[in-house]
Amino acid sequence: MESLTEALDQLGHAVRLSGEAAVKTLDSAITDVLAFRDPACISPMLLALNDEAEFDEGMFSLIHAAESFDDDIYVRAFLRAIPNLQATSPRWASIILMRVLNNQATRDLLTRMVRQESTEVKVAITWLCEKINEKNPTFLNKTLPILLAAK
Repeated sequence: MESLTEALDQLGHAVRLSGEAAVKTLDSAITDVLAFRDPACISPMLLALNDEAEFDEGMFSLIHAAESFDDDIYVRAFLRAIPNLQATSPRWASIILMRVLNNQATRDLLTRMVRQESTEVKVAITWLCEKINEKNPTFLNKTLPILLAAK
């Protein structure tokens, strides 16, 4: 690939594929994007998540790739993406947030960062935390600090 933009375009195409070769093609596209080691790719990778994707494996590959960056960089990019991701792919937005919630250091970082975020981000995070709590009340102790930070 000549540029990150081209690699991200290929990634977008790969996400829309179906059939047996889809996951392999997506994994290859993710590898091409990660070769740039550019944090600018995190939000586009997260925004490529699709609740209608045929194979969850490909979506988890996107998440793992985004998570491969330092937590500080990853959480900032996650917060930039979350309003759009919550609207377009709420299932995957919830999965990402649950993964963050399950890591104490990352959860603490998210809680600190949410305080400084826009109303749009706070609304999206609050909505996701409430949906997670509805489905699994055991997350309440993990979402409460984030909900308070978003107020």
